[in-house]
Amino acid sequence: MNTMIIAIAASAGIKAVVFFIYLFLYWRYRERFLGYWTLSWGLIALKSAMDPFIFNSSNFIPTFFFLQLTAIGSLLFIAWGTCQFVGKKMPKMWIYSVLSLAVFSTVCVIFKLPPLWFIIPTALLFGSIYVHTGVMVLRHLDTQGIGKMITAWAFIINGLHQLDFPIFRPTEMAPWGYLLDAFLRLIIGVGFLLAYFEKTRNDLERQEARFRLLAENARDIIYRYRLQPSFACEYISPAAEDITGYKPDEYYANPGLIIDTVHPDDRPSLPKFDQTLRPTEMPVAFRLLRKDQSQIWVEQHIVPIRDKSGDLAAAEGIIRDVTARKELEQELFRLDRLNIVGQMAANIGHEIRNPLTTVRGYLQVMSRKQEFEHYGDHFRLLLDELDRANSLITEYLSLSKNRLTDQQPRNLNTIIESLFPLILADAAISNHVVRLELSPVPDLPLDEKEIRQLLLNFARNGLEAMAPGKTLTIRTTADENSVILAVRNEGPEIPPEIMEKIGIPFFTTKENGTGLGLAICYSIANRHRAKVLIDTGPRGTTFSVVFRRS
Repeated sequence: MNTMIIAIAASAGIKAVVFFIYLFLYWRYRERFLGYWTLSWGLIALKSAMDPFIFNSSNFIPTFFFLQLTAIGSLLFIAWGTCQFVGKKMPKMWIYSVLSLAVFSTVCVIFKLPPLWFIIPTALLFGSIYVHTGVMVLRHLDTQGIGKMITAWAFIINGLHQLDFPIFRPTEMAPWGYLLDAFLRLIIGVGFLLAYFEKTRNDLERQEARFRLLAENARDIIYRYRLQPSFACEYISPAAEDITGYKPDEYYANPGLIIDTVHPDDRPSLPKFDQTLRPTEMPVAFRLLRKDQSQIWVEQHIVPIRDKSGDLAAAEGIIRDVTARKELEQELFRLDRLNIVGQMAANIGHEIRNPLTTVRGYLQVMSRKQEFEHYGDHFRLLLDELDRANSLITEYLSLSKNRLTDQQPRNLNTIIESLFPLILADAAISNHVVRLELSPVPDLPLDEKEIRQLLLNFARNGLEAMAPGKTLTIRTTADENSVILAVRNEGPEIPPEIMEKIGIPFFTTKENGTGLGLAICYSIANRHRAKVLIDTGPRGTTFSVVFRRS
């Protein structure tokens, strides 16, 4: 068999094998540059099979045009795909040069000029494009694997090999030239495969590192729990320690910790990690117990991960600390209730007081008449009850949203010191100790009467909450942004269910309380643009009023 035919058949076979490999890859991954490479290898294989018949064909011109189109197409597609692969635009000069060469070679064929007239420019242009493509792979392909080096140098060597085509094509070395071309293209194909998988692996590693960095720097807890074949924590972000106090390693060591930290009262409302688990359309809010046993509010989004058979395999979720938002909602709810009560006070408070004043006056007149002397105890009881009702209305009016205040620059320490003897007298009656810890504070716009009422309410509540012999501490501090009045008692810890209702009008735990004392304190603080904070624990409770300095 002719050596040329064997070389051409081997060359075409090798190129066809590479074409089918790239066709499979494109069908599998649908990458555009893989599609361009597939088209290029298909045209290369077709041209390789037809090339030796060009000069022996009776229809020389049509055959030449066909081979010219396949050569141009294979060159441009492989160059275009490579440019996309390395992230660069294809130089337009390549397209213009190839099209100009096509026109020139067509003119040469039509006018039957010597073949070397168009073979030499073709070899020079094709060789330079291959060399430039190899250099571009070396410079711009974002990977350092062996596939990059193999592909780049195979392109460069093949480009140099294109230059010897006019010399060896008419000689007996032509079969070896075809085999060398096939071998170099095979190396290019294999190198591209290696470079593609190396780049894919690098991209996945970078993407994983990017997402891991995002997860580890997120303020929310991001977690993944494996449910089959056994329950285990596969990943939990470092934010877990900031929010719950538990380190990620503790969750890995104890997979049940994520359930154990949920407040016992909220566990029934959470979705169970079983086959009924569904994605949460709305975040589920519940309470968590931190490592120090303090309580926080969180919201959770959860997504079930199922295997091919539809069984629940894992659960992924995000947990966000919403304690500050919950406290704000509670504060807004409390202020809203105060506003409602204040509006009621403004509307009906004075109307109720007027008839009570009339009734009290008539009772006083009637109690002085001789015929009613034997009803004296009854009159005194009625007058006491009217006075009590009047005092309740006075407190009720203190909640009025539109109440006028006389806020003048005053010093908080001066107000405290002027009220201290009265607080001291109340403490002596109940066998308590009162201690002042006053730091220098700047003057603030204050209504002295309201601040005295606020301080007296906090002090009396603290005295009533403590056992005899305990100490009530009144403290003032200041920083750049605020002035703080703190009243600390050594009474028992306030239960969470009561903490949620503190400041709501008419809510009280005292037998004879009205439920307006703390509500009035919140209303006064609101009118002074201040905020009431409560810190409670086994050693006592501190009520702090934070006044803004500007």
